[in-house]
Amino acid sequence: MRDGSWRQLVDRRILWGRLYLGSTLWAVTHLIMGLVLWSLGAYAARPWPQPVWLLVPLVVVCAALLLRRTAPGVGLAVGTVVVLVDLVLLGPSVWVLITYGDLLYAIAAWGRRRLAYWSFAVFTVLGLLLFVTGVFSVAGGYYPGGPLGLLQTAGLYVVMFHVPMISGLTIREHRMRAELERQRAGQIARLAELDRANAVAEERGRMARELHDMVANHLSAIAVQSTAALSLREFDPERVRGVLEVVRDSSVRGLTEMRQMIGVLRADGRTGLERVTPRLREIGRLVAGARDAGMAVELVGPVPDGELSAKVDTTAYRIVQESLTNALRYARPQLARVEVHLVGGQRSPVLRIGVVNGYDPHAPSRWREGLGAGAGLAGMRERVALLDGVFTAGPNGAGEWAVRAELPLGPVDTSTGGERS
Repeated sequence: MRDGSWRQLVDRRILWGRLYLGSTLWAVTHLIMGLVLWSLGAYAARPWPQPVWLLVPLVVVCAALLLRRTAPGVGLAVGTVVVLVDLVLLGPSVWVLITYGDLLYAIAAWGRRRLAYWSFAVFTVLGLLLFVTGVFSVAGGYYPGGPLGLLQTAGLYVVMFHVPMISGLTIREHRMRAELERQRAGQIARLAELDRANAVAEERGRMARELHDMVANHLSAIAVQSTAALSLREFDPERVRGVLEVVRDSSVRGLTEMRQMIGVLRADGRTGLERVTPRLREIGRLVAGARDAGMAVELVGPVPDGELSAKVDTTAYRIVQESLTNALRYARPQLARVEVHLVGGQRSPVLRIGVVNGYDPHAPSRWREGLGAGAGLAGMRERVALLDGVFTAGPNGAGEWAVRAELPLGPVDTSTGGERS
């Protein structure tokens, strides 16, 4: 154990009641030193009383040191009375004054803040008054030792009283700063933990959305086609073949995207999921797949190519993908219609996406059982919210289900290959 740690342990160990081991050892040390100096005559000799009476203030002031950590104010009050008695009646004794200086250090370092600064102010004012009185005494020729004696007395006063208090106040300020730094470090650690938790939650939400879009959409298409095939009353080889082709294509696409995502998660470094997620320019594949599933899909508007950031590009693709999947689950496929428009200006370019399909809330539910849990709309809404966009979905009053999204486009970021950021 290091010396500093040992001293700290000794100083904080409680013997009994409110007495600390460090304070007790320090008081005993002062008493021993005082006895040694008393035996050597380190006191002002007076005709009365006998020198043995000088031990009384020494013992009392050393006893006051026992309270230097737990009750420094009480210790200082006791020490002040003892010093006054020693100065006026018995002594003065050198070691009593030195011990009293340690009590001043204790009140400055461990006492209440207001009491510490008030004590320092009182001793400062008292010292100035004594010094001014000494100056007038020297000018009048009444001060023994003259100017040199006055300077020696002033220096002794500063060393005995002011230096311990200044040292104690300095220790107090350093301790307060250390405490503030510990609190600041704790706050930084808590903020870092919150940031880490938020980052983990955000990444988990992001992975959940990607997993839903990569797997659930394909599986939903497979489930719908399988349900359609099973509902046939008469065996139709051509229609069954077409259903199996759609099922196979959806399965292969889902497995491919899942392998790509797993590869990203297993790769070293911070590889983004955007590298393996599809882009809006691949919307033709979505339309073709929807048409193969029996939906009448019409694509309106130019499809941007290479002008969108990865997040906007992926979000737009996923919105169209999820909208087509929902139309396949719940709508009348022959009325499905997909509209994709890129509308924007110099100041606030916006990508607007609209997906409209026939909707019949009273249609039989056999096509919908087990096909969705509401995560698709929530995922689209979360994606758009992350881009500070606008998203709406619901019946439009014309017997149709409409999905609308507005995605703001940022300025071009040349550091990412000319994509928008």
